[in-house]
Amino acid sequence: MTLVLQNINRAVDGITHLGDINLDLKPGRLNVLLGPTLSGKTSLMRVMAGVGKPDSGRVFVNDVGVT
Repeated sequence: MTLVLQNINRAVDGITHLGDINLDLKPGRLNVLLGPTLSGKTSLMRVMAGVGKPDSGRVFVNDVGVT
């Protein structure tokens, strides 16, 4: 399964959590999401899981748009 995020932006209560995130995850690769507290890791995971919606940008799973 491939997962592609293009220009993902998300703000919560006027605070930017994600700004212009681009990500391309391909099968067979090990990917690690690291960052300090309050850097947007959970917000990004919520967008990738489909639980949270980005304010702008697009998400593709296996080349099919899901946003």
